[in-house]
Amino acid sequence: MKSNLFFGCTSIDEVQLRFDELSNVFNDQDEMLKAIKEEYSTLMSVLHDSKPVYEAVKERATVSDKIKELQEKVNPEGLSLEICGTWLWVTGKTYQVKNILKELGFRYSANKLSWYYRQSNHRSANQKPVPLAMIREKYGTNVVAIV
Repeated sequence: MKSNLFFGCTSIDEVQLRFDELSNVFNDQDEMLKAIKEEYSTLMSVLHDSKPVYEAVKERATVSDKIKELQEKVNPEGLSLEICGTWLWVTGKTYQVKNILKELGFRYSANKLSWYYRQSNHRSANQKPVPLAMIREKYGTNVVAIV
């Protein structure tokens, strides 16, 4: 029978506290202690590997937020920004600003020789590379003027 002995625990501290309580209650029952330790180690590894809340919120940044961040940090000379569907594409002389683009969460597409930003829930289902010209044709394009 599967049970959730750590139900309601949402942080590492809560899991640790619950583990201590359960260990004290079942300290003479080896089989139960073994189940508690297994569930504890699984839950701790999941909580340890999960992203902090501020990073999850950071991923929800919209395209307009990214444009504003980019305008604050980058000299726009030689860059071209365009919105195709829900993705933001940066082309032009991007080599000088590649580290800033990485820092802002942009990714590089070697096939298109350009950088892009998308929200994590706007992934493409397409597994084969599609030229940027076809993306522009399918979704339309809005060129963004950097001021």
